[in-house]
Amino acid sequence: MKFHTSATILATLAFLPPLTWAQEQVIPRPAEISVDKDGEPIYMDRQPEIRVATGNRSIITGTSSPYVKAATQAARFLAEGMGKPALPLGWRFRDSQPAGTLIDIQPDEELRKQHGDEAYRIAVDTKYAAADLMLRISVASPKAIYPAFQTIAQMLPPAFFDPKADKNATEWKLADAPFTITDYPRFAWRAFMLDEARHFYGADAVKRIIDTMALLKMNILHWHLTDHGGWRIEIKKYPKLTSVGGKRRDTEIGTWRSGKYAGKPHEGHYTQDQIRDIVAYAADRGITIIPEIDVPGHAAAACASYPELKLTLKQPTEVPVTFAQDVALDPTNERVYEFVSDVLDEVITLFPSPIIHIGGDEVRFNTCWKGEPAIEKFMKEKGYTQYAEVQMYFTQRIAELLRQKGRRLMGWNEILGHDNHGDGGGTADTRGKIDTSSVVHYWYGKPSIAIQALKDGYNIVNSVTDYTYLDFDYKRTPLSKAYSFEPAFKGMAPDMPGKLLGIGCQMWTEWVPDRDRLDYQMYPRVIAHAETGWTQKERKNYAGFLKRMENFRAIMDAKGIRYAKDEIK
Repeated sequence: MKFHTSATILATLAFLPPLTWAQEQVIPRPAEISVDKDGEPIYMDRQPEIRVATGNRSIITGTSSPYVKAATQAARFLAEGMGKPALPLGWRFRDSQPAGTLIDIQPDEELRKQHGDEAYRIAVDTKYAAADLMLRISVASPKAIYPAFQTIAQMLPPAFFDPKADKNATEWKLADAPFTITDYPRFAWRAFMLDEARHFYGADAVKRIIDTMALLKMNILHWHLTDHGGWRIEIKKYPKLTSVGGKRRDTEIGTWRSGKYAGKPHEGHYTQDQIRDIVAYAADRGITIIPEIDVPGHAAAACASYPELKLTLKQPTEVPVTFAQDVALDPTNERVYEFVSDVLDEVITLFPSPIIHIGGDEVRFNTCWKGEPAIEKFMKEKGYTQYAEVQMYFTQRIAELLRQKGRRLMGWNEILGHDNHGDGGGTADTRGKIDTSSVVHYWYGKPSIAIQALKDGYNIVNSVTDYTYLDFDYKRTPLSKAYSFEPAFKGMAPDMPGKLLGIGCQMWTEWVPDRDRLDYQMYPRVIAHAETGWTQKERKNYAGFLKRMENFRAIMDAKGIRYAKDEIK
């Protein structure tokens, strides 16, 4: 028996984990793996003990410690997967009794210095005197605890993910031999975007996606909540945004301008209480939710709800039933800025993210603004010659609103003033006009746009359309193409003032009416993008990815995900 004179966190779960060659199973592929090939298979007993920060009294100050909170959530995750009730973690000094399996979580400052806050190391120790098996988990920060446990989970039999499985009859094998995994992400930003403005799926669907994102070590859920097709977030000062903007009487189906319709209404929105619950659910799993309130374009639902937001009275009186719309807010109207400010005030109370996405894309200048007397007068007064300058003025003001509210703006790359769509809007001179604290979300246009933005000091997320748009069919973007995406731009240099933050993949849902179709479009391509975001470039290999997909297919089957099985090739 060993005496531990430090703070310990104890959690009695139930059984624990399996792994057949770790390097052949885990997605995203870990940075470093070593295996003692002469060692014996590793099994976990059914009553493991979890301790946190032994020997680091300054780290553990009570149950409010970030390490305790993260370990509590990780313990709950393991317990639920193994069919046991989740038990709270207590902490106290004690003389440890011999344990069958001990999981020891330790802060590691050197790991943090070398590889960042999300780095972790899992090492098997079969010679620890106070336990038959010791799993030593070193973490760079509390942020690394949940990802480490996700790696362990993927080593388990798929029964871990199957709510119908007989957990008590499962043999929880961890590995064929002792191993050490050291892992850390390539990019800090690993995002999935869900569009619920076009089709609303509900809280259960969103939480299910969050669970799979966490398993894949994705850490940003970009939530597209407003568009032409619907407004999905309750704004108490503007109730019509959901009572009018959250409903449409029918829905175009098939493809753009198909002339075919679903023949039934579509509606739905999230209350603020539901939003808070989902945000907290994601945070418990290491995921930040960044909301997108799309302005000034993609505004038909907002304008149907409050007609004074548009330039003329010829705006929609209801949410349109087709998705190809050219409706934008009136950038010359002070009432519009009051509206946006009010909306952002409520959004900020719901989402703790330091960044708010404002969209900013696809303002069709020719159909939205050209020829409008108010716009022409405004341009003359300001000395503008390009419609892109009008949008730049709008974006500047929203960026300043967010700055005053303590948040940063993010937007699609049109916020830089480029007319990507041939609408005759010209190109604004953006230098010095949008604060470089704003994040540029690159999706369309020449790569030189991104390179210039980096030179000018903007941070960028790469979500280029041809590789990352999940609404595209598998013929246009097969799994192999999705996996081949390289986020780093040609011509990037380490000394550029701006930085490439990472990757985002987008699930636009115009033609995705239900959860089954959502699964089909997302999986397996989201899995490929998750590996691109996390795994070091030199560690990526498509043949190896397909091999590891064999295990992940079993996980998806257990979770009931209706993925595109025939597209894994």
